[in-house]
Amino acid sequence: MSATVFTNVSIYDGTGAKPYPGEVGVEGNRITAVAKGAERLPRDGAKVIDAGGMTLMPGLIEGHSHLCFISAVDRILKDEMPPMERHFYYMLHNAKTMLDYGFTSSYTGGAVRPALECALRDEIKAGWQPGPRLKASSFERSVAGERNKWEMSYDEAMQFVRDMIDVDVDSLKLVIDGHGARNPPHWYDLNYDERTIAEITRLARENGMSTSAHTFTPEGIKRGARNGIRILYHCQFADEEALDLIQARGNDVFVGPTVGVAWAGRENAIKTHGSLEEALKKVGSFKSIDAYYKVFPEFRKRGFKLTIGGDYGFPWNANGKNGRDLELFVNLFKYTPAEAWSAGTMLALFSASWQIPQAVA
Repeated sequence: MSATVFTNVSIYDGTGAKPYPGEVGVEGNRITAVAKGAERLPRDGAKVIDAGGMTLMPGLIEGHSHLCFISAVDRILKDEMPPMERHFYYMLHNAKTMLDYGFTSSYTGGAVRPALECALRDEIKAGWQPGPRLKASSFERSVAGERNKWEMSYDEAMQFVRDMIDVDVDSLKLVIDGHGARNPPHWYDLNYDERTIAEITRLARENGMSTSAHTFTPEGIKRGARNGIRILYHCQFADEEALDLIQARGNDVFVGPTVGVAWAGRENAIKTHGSLEEALKKVGSFKSIDAYYKVFPEFRKRGFKLTIGGDYGFPWNANGKNGRDLELFVNLFKYTPAEAWSAGTMLALFSASWQIPQAVA
């Protein structure tokens, strides 16, 4: 296996610590050794690259991607469910786009056609298709993409889970509350009872899968937190009890706030109506962003493990813009740059279960 040593680099390791000088050894596509300060790695015939003091860091990890949402920065498309034969090619383009923009791994927030996403994951893993390492996910749709009922009965939910196990998704994604993020009148609808969520998380564990959930509302968040969901997405309307339940889970739960899509919605409304003032006259308020301003200080004070990833793939929030989450964490919510990078590297790695930590600092 080919080996490479990067020397004269400033290393950012993803922990949130400041960059430090050193060397990094790579074999194939894996980092195998890191030397700090004056330490030197053995060359042993390796290719040596002098980086001239530039910064070297792990590849970014998208914590809530939608490669199946078909718009990319260079290719805006409006058809949310294109014909199957075209959909896969759009997903191939999105995968390459995400890789080109520095994301070498991706944990998806749901695939409207789970079988296609699993096929894409396998093509990338086998080396036939450029793209990020991919954790494929379900999304309240059938294997082929037909919409399931939002409020499934227990038996319907169990059949859905069995179908997703058969198609070999890596993660079971549930929309615990609402009819998605773009349907405010239904945000507070609850789609799964406690018994069903508990059984789904049990089946996921038994089959080596992770779990994630769309949870906007206090009760949705509580149901996810109480029943072992590993990644709770959104969470902007969390109340005190919901925050307490997340905190009690410690290192066993991660929050993916998905601020990117909320901010993009605000930007799109301003563009559509000509100014912030006119947009506010039309929409009244930007409820999601306003809620994030209130709840992010609580996330930070309580030490929640947050990951970046912002529902990219919509025409107004296209794949390829994913790195904007880092900027939003810093500019809107006062994270340090190092903390934001950690949310996009180490914490996202742990949340996606590529690696299970003994403890997360």
